Amino acid sequence: MHAEFSGAGAGTAPLTWAQQVFWRSITRFGSNHRFLNLRRTVPVSARAGADLPGAIRAVGALVSRHASLRTRLSVVDGEPHQETAATGALPLLLCVGTGDGAQAAREAAGRLGDVAFDHTAEWPLRVALVTVDDRVRQVVVVFSHTTVDAYAAEVVLRDLRLLLLRGDLATPPGLQSTDVARLQHGADRRRSERAVAHWLREFQRLPRSPLTPAGPGLDPPLRRGVLVSSAVDTAARLIAARHRVSVSAVLLAGFQALAAGGSEGALSGLFPMAHNRFRAEHAKAIANLGQIGFCVVDLTGRPDFAELLSRVWAASLNGLRHAYYAPPALRQAFEEQGIEFDSAFLPYHYFNDVRLPVGGIDPVPEVSRSELRAAMTRSTFSWTAGLHQASWHLLTHVVDEPTGIGITLTADTRHLAMDTVEPFLRGLEELLVKAAFDEVPWPWSPAGATPTPTAGPVTTDSDEVAYAPFQGGRAASAPLTWGQRAMWRTVEEFESPAAYRVLSLPRTLAVPARADVAVPQALRAVGALVARHASLRTRFRRRDQELHQEVAAAGQLPVGVHAVPRPADDPDGRGAAAALTARLRESRFEHVAEWPLRVALVTVDDRVRQVVVVFSHATVDFHATEIVLRDLRALLLRGSLDTPPGLQSLDLAARERSVELRRSNRAVAYWVRQLSGLAPSLSDPVGPAPAARYRRGSLVSAAVHHAAQVIAARHRVSTSNVLLAATAAGLTADRGQDSCGVVVMANNRFQPGHDDAVGTLNQIGLCRLDLADRPGFAELLSRARRAALNAYRHAYYDPAGWERTFTELGHDHKTFLAGYCYLNDARLSPDADPDPAGPDGAALRAMAAGSSFRWLTELEQFPWRCRLQVRDAPGAVELVVTADTRYFPAERVEPFLHGVEALLVEAAVGDVPWPWSPARGEDLAG
Repeated sequence: MHAEFSGAGAGTAPLTWAQQVFWRSITRFGSNHRFLNLRRTVPVSARAGADLPGAIRAVGALVSRHASLRTRLSVVDGEPHQETAATGALPLLLCVGTGDGAQAAREAAGRLGDVAFDHTAEWPLRVALVTVDDRVRQVVVVFSHTTVDAYAAEVVLRDLRLLLLRGDLATPPGLQSTDVARLQHGADRRRSERAVAHWLREFQRLPRSPLTPAGPGLDPPLRRGVLVSSAVDTAARLIAARHRVSVSAVLLAGFQALAAGGSEGALSGLFPMAHNRFRAEHAKAIANLGQIGFCVVDLTGRPDFAELLSRVWAASLNGLRHAYYAPPALRQAFEEQGIEFDSAFLPYHYFNDVRLPVGGIDPVPEVSRSELRAAMTRSTFSWTAGLHQASWHLLTHVVDEPTGIGITLTADTRHLAMDTVEPFLRGLEELLVKAAFDEVPWPWSPAGATPTPTAGPVTTDSDEVAYAPFQGGRAASAPLTWGQRAMWRTVEEFESPAAYRVLSLPRTLAVPARADVAVPQALRAVGALVARHASLRTRFRRRDQELHQEVAAAGQLPVGVHAVPRPADDPDGRGAAAALTARLRESRFEHVAEWPLRVALVTVDDRVRQVVVVFSHATVDFHATEIVLRDLRALLLRGSLDTPPGLQSLDLAARERSVELRRSNRAVAYWVRQLSGLAPSLSDPVGPAPAARYRRGSLVSAAVHHAAQVIAARHRVSTSNVLLAATAAGLTADRGQDSCGVVVMANNRFQPGHDDAVGTLNQIGLCRLDLADRPGFAELLSRARRAALNAYRHAYYDPAGWERTFTELGHDHKTFLAGYCYLNDARLSPDADPDPAGPDGAALRAMAAGSSFRWLTELEQFPWRCRLQVRDAPGAVELVVTADTRYFPAERVEPFLHGVEALLVEAAVGDVPWPWSPARGEDLAG
């Protein structure tokens, strides 16, 4: 339906000062509409009897009354303007609800509010009418914040209620957006000049203290936590009454106390949001008048909280008086002083109390100390959607909530750890509750106010979340290890899809029923495990322009506890463990905020039967996960470990920056020699990139598993060497290359002290195989063994030095290896119990006939043109090719895998001459 309107005030005007800020933000960063769209709902009682035609007329009369509601933004001669229409029609969304229509109204508000406004083509409000039994019971209005602020929205809704009840309004409307704009570009310019002078004068009092990056930041970098607390509401009103200030001033002082309490400076910058409705003509204006104020809080003498409150009250009033200004003039004044306007305010703090006044005198609460303390236990903390852009590193918004006050703290994780958000808000609550009855001396943060930091995701809404506390005894910081640097490059630099970038290592530890392990015992074991291994309590930070690993001495790890609902269906919890594993590894690790492992317990009849652990590969490798699980098994069964732990990531980093540097230099020199004259196997494109460019094909083969063991035992090589030789043969047999380069993954565990290290040691190495004399497969195996050993010896190096060397040689270090096939043998125990006799040729060929090929989910991006993964499968081996089909066509994937399989089957029977491609390999592929 449409609500037709006709009103006065048509014409154009410049943007208001507040609109100029929004326009600049939208054009530079895009619309932050989910945060800024103002969603409101007006319930209509059943006895009011609003029929649909009457409600439509009321909405039309509302838009006719307020010119701001029929104003759009446009660009005229390169400059943005606002333009008010005299007549038009507003589209209305009609929804049918049940009961009082509240649920349908919430859904409509989500539909209308989650879409950005098109400010040039769309009216600045969206309206939905919810009907129940043909009567309008709810009116949903979503406003664009470019045209109205929260105060204006309340004025509009009050008028809408009256129009629904009476049909018309006799009182004239307040100033509209175009009226405000004409004042601001005329008579109010002198007020702007005084405000700009205040900003410059006050800002020049502050010391220049640029923020030091503390970490790489999350995505999005600004994370937002919300504390809903009735205790904060009550305590703030008690303090406000005693000191004769506003509740907003109390909240502002509490925020400033927590934000600036740890600083050494005497002066602190504070940016409160001003509604600018102090003037009588602005009180009922339908416009966005809100602008940011600025003040400097003097912390000289380390005042107690009462004195801090007095200083914040005086400073904020001064700042709010000077929060009415032309933004371009403010920017110009700062830039003329050589101050970078877009970054100047980052180190300081922003505060916005968007609660609406209720009118009348706010009564002083009657509450005892114990009652206020009890209210704290009912406070709730949660996370909400993050932001990509902000002009401050720390921002707070205060809103009304049904059960108290809602405080949202937004922290820039490039400068503040995400796990400081909840302790900050809990500390603010503790401070105000204490200040409601007692004097609080500097530093204003009562002892014990900050809880032990936690990190990690909750598995599901229905799982119980327990905590495993740990006391590790060593807190330290160090640069990343070489393996971590290489892994971080993979995580951060390659434009890979989320599924690939997670790089998580899932493991499951079965706990026998006879062990009789209860949840508290398991939590103690997990806490002891994290305390034992510093690598498991490590997160990443940025120090002195370099990424560091930072180990916490103490903390607590969140642990999901999942009870199997029907033990008869899942008696040992394996099914539940598999489902938990999938959930825990689904999201990417947030290395700034999260501990590098996620843990869940599966219980059957109140006893732990499975422990699910998902590790971040940026902190541990495959070998390290086995060490950790071995220790966890012992801690679950015995409660303690007598042996000392192996080297941790901190220890490895220290060695790599000293005694291992010569080894790195030798390794880089080896890479340079081996790559000289080595042609890539996949250097030229074979056609245009198809829509699904990165394809993944899987072959599960018992024949490969058994044939590789027979060949390895006979020729005294590893099964990894066997697969390396077969990969090289499959890549080169039809191309006549004189050499073949294969990139392999080395675990780097052969160094002294590395065998029991808990860290990420694996790095890539380069195998170069000489094929010029066309050797048989037996000779190719021997060469593959020597090449692999050479590669492994030289796969331990500083990635930064490696990248620098090849960049100086004219290579793009991110991409120049892509043309070489990457072979990654990810089996946990590839050479356990080889059987030199094994199945005969007939049996192996029968197994090959039963192999299964399938396509896996495609990838959006991938750094290699061909990667072959070797993975464990029950009684078999899984070979997975990931192919950039521009270089390695999809139709080649299955024949390649079957060809490797056929070659190994025949090589298990006898030597296979060059070109190493048994005729029956093509038959098997078909």
